[in-house]
Amino acid sequence: MLKIPLIYVKDKQAFKKEDGTLKLIGKPAELAREWQKEGIKLIHIIDLDAVNRNSSNFDIYDTLTYFINVEVEGARDERAIARLLDVNARVVVELPTPIKLSKFSDKKRLLVGKIEHLKDANDDVFDLYYTGTDEKTAEKLLKTKKRIILTSLIKIKGKNKPFGMVKM
Repeated sequence: MLKIPLIYVKDKQAFKKEDGTLKLIGKPAELAREWQKEGIKLIHIIDLDAVNRNSSNFDIYDTLTYFINVEVEGARDERAIARLLDVNARVVVELPTPIKLSKFSDKKRLLVGKIEHLKDANDDVFDLYYTGTDEKTAEKLLKTKKRIILTSLIKIKGKNKPFGMVKM
């Protein structure tokens, strides 16, 4: 199971959330290189600029994907998703979505569906990122054929293990 650190990116800087407040922790590439030395293989990024339809951080992802895997949350339209996929970043898309994800079928392995409820699962994505805290729902998801990513807020008791855990 992958341990996946979570960072927020705004204005090309990395932040972590502590007690509801963002705290500056450095440059994303420097953090990624340190984490890579510690065995981290995937970083979950919430792009606070992309949420506002600003693509100012996309060059960072192009750099990061040369040496570590990243999944980026915040792209709000097809163009932003396509740009992230073009640099081989995994794209986290909140489900359900009005965006036709089937357009990206050639890069489906890089699509991650973010869900809070089992009913929101979608076949147009390769992985599912469950942000809910219901252990029974998590157990049901782990029995599907999808790779499942959970938050560290949930404890898994069964023998099925998730693909990864995002450290909150």
